[in-house]
Formats: sequence, structure tokens, C-alpha cells
Amino acid sequence: MLQVIKIINQGIYFLLELSMLTTLGYVGFQSNQSTFWKYLLAVGLPLLVAILWGIFAAPRSVHRLTPLYRALFALGLFSLTALLLYRSGLTRLAVIFGAAALISQSVALVLKQ
Repeated sequence: MLQVIKIINQGIYFLLELSMLTTLGYVGFQSNQSTFWKYLLAVGLPLLVAILWGIFAAPRSVHRLTPLYRALFALGLFSLTALLLYRSGLTRLAVIFGAAALISQSVALVLKQ
């Protein structure tokens, strides 16, 4: 049973990561900037976060953070994403995303994933 919970949580966590990158692109494109800056933010924000994630949180990273710091790093990025959703007027989605991220990260810490 515990193994099933771990697999489900890994799937949810992966979906949260993809949602985070998608949201960052969406928010960047929806900004009140010129067209050039919109495209730059829409591509640059997700790319920057993906690079940071790959360096500090990816399973095979040489510089992977310890579990506690990795959890704080992930929660920081997920919180930023929830805040950007909220600022974009998507309050309900921001709350759902934030709650899902907090629950999934808590389960990952408890199960030592």
C-alpha cells in the first residue's frame, strides 16, 4: 500500500512540475509588456526555472540539494507559481495548485522520496 502511495505522489509531483512550467510561460505571455518582452518572459521564465530545477532538484543532479533544502526550494518555486496564478486573477486555481503542492511535498518528506 505504501508503494502505491509513493507512485501516486510521484505522478502528482511530476504534474505539479509541468504545471509550474506551463503557468510561468502563461504568466510571462500575459504580462503587460511589449510583444518582445512577452515572448521573452514566456520562454525565459520556464527555461530559467527548468535549469535551476535541473541543477538543484533533479534526481541525477551532481548538485542535488539535501531533502529538506530541496523541499524548501520546491515549495518556494511552487509558492511563486501559486502567487503568479493569483495575481493573474486565477484565485481558485492558485489555491488548488498551492494546496496540491504543499500536500505532495509533505507526503514526499514523510515517505522520504
